[in-house]
Amino acid sequence: MADSSPSGVAIVTGAARGIGAAVTAQLLADGWTVVGLDLDAADAADGLHVLTGDVTTQSAWDEATALAASLGELRGVVNNAGAQGPGTLLRDTSLEDFGAVLAVNAASAFLGTRAGLRAMPDGGAIVNLASNAGSRGVPRYGAYVAGKHAVIGLTRTAALEGARAGVRVNAVAPGPTQTRIMDDVAASFDAPPDETLRKLVSANPSRRFGEPAEIAQAIVWLLGPQSSYVTGAVIAVDGGLTAG
Repeated sequence: MADSSPSGVAIVTGAARGIGAAVTAQLLADGWTVVGLDLDAADAADGLHVLTGDVTTQSAWDEATALAASLGELRGVVNNAGAQGPGTLLRDTSLEDFGAVLAVNAASAFLGTRAGLRAMPDGGAIVNLASNAGSRGVPRYGAYVAGKHAVIGLTRTAALEGARAGVRVNAVAPGPTQTRIMDDVAASFDAPPDETLRKLVSANPSRRFGEPAEIAQAIVWLLGPQSSYVTGAVIAVDGGLTAG
């Protein structure tokens, strides 16, 4: 089986904070060698091979895959880096802001997925971070929604193209998660942030936000041998938010 080994080298974007940091911590604990690619890696975990770079550029991915190859066999790619955007209605969103958000959320996932398909000819796994917003609309976050819809389409296409080479490609779609991004989202609305956060929590059937480690569990499972027959899937980790 192409990806029977639970460890190897993995590239994780946005590895220094939030979900990316939780993924990195679990991979390191499981015996993986991890290359972290982040714009600001000051808070990166010990044991991580850190690269500071822009995930929307080919040069950053060239550097990341070269470092991974020098450390061993690349077996996994996690396209976690993302941006939520300015929180404006579509009619008030500039083309520059729209393009910048799509670059981080969709173009970087394309670059990382392509890098993984090229660098893992003997099999491996790619996990792209989508969102519950990848299957619905969210007012004021049209660019983010568009990017996450694109990630899901990219994932499914890459899964079909990579299947015969033994490269599995899946997506995890988190719901609201307890990270700094949620504070930024709450601050973008007219209501007081605490009130907005309470409304977001009450809208979730589980009546809470997710924890980064909970999202990381699903991502790491998709990288490992236990999910060897799973490809092209979009796994919601959202407390039931998209079930209704």
